[in-house]
Amino acid sequence: MLPEWFGKADSNAKYALQAESLDGYLAESEGVGGGLLLLKQASAVSAEIYWMAVDPTRHRSGIGRALIATACEASRKRGVKYLFVATLHPSVSYEPYQRTRRFYEAMGFVYVLEEQFPADPESPLAYYLKQM
Repeated sequence: MLPEWFGKADSNAKYALQAESLDGYLAESEGVGGGLLLLKQASAVSAEIYWMAVDPTRHRSGIGRALIATACEASRKRGVKYLFVATLHPSVSYEPYQRTRRFYEAMGFVYVLEEQFPADPESPLAYYLKQM
């Protein structure tokens, strides 16, 4: 349902494998799934939004906000002080990821770090951080 964001089979296989062991949060209404967030504990004080997706027909309905709020609450209970997420760097003007970055910024995340991968120079990452 989300080929604009998750169109690489190899990456999707890694996400699916991680879903077996990471903390997961599901948004559903009347038994119908609307979104999913996987959270990975990175250290005693930090956690990563490893994967997040919302049904594209339900974007801008509050599902993403609810998933982030739930993940933040659960993380705070574990002593986490920082939540971070990696996404496609702003230098890549691909519209779906422009929306992704705007969403995270609206949720209080700030851009803090860039990472380039020699194996995939067309897909630099931007790390966003939220202090909780």
